[in-house]
Amino acid sequence: MSLANYFMETFKKYLRKHGKRILSIAKLTGQRKVKIGLKGLYWYYEEYSPNYPRLEHLVEGILNDKIELDKLNKLGIRFVKMDEELYVELNVKVLENLLKN
Repeated sequence: MSLANYFMETFKKYLRKHGKRILSIAKLTGQRKVKIGLKGLYWYYEEYSPNYPRLEHLVEGILNDKIELDKLNKLGIRFVKMDEELYVELNVKVLENLLKN
């Protein structure tokens, strides 16, 4: 499995717990995009490989691999940095689709 797939497994676990609430707030406030702090996903990460013992190692691997980054971008998932913190950014429509699957 690819690094992007490992990330999506973690992200989907997070969304199963918090996704409906995030979507509801986003729709209520009229947001078109949402940003989710990477720190919020730490509890949902499983070590998929000894090379990536922590989520930030996996994300660093993705950010350093154009192919893996492109896989996430095609899904509508982006990493953005704000105030030295990394966030997952996605369109509300993408969030809706992820919650349906």
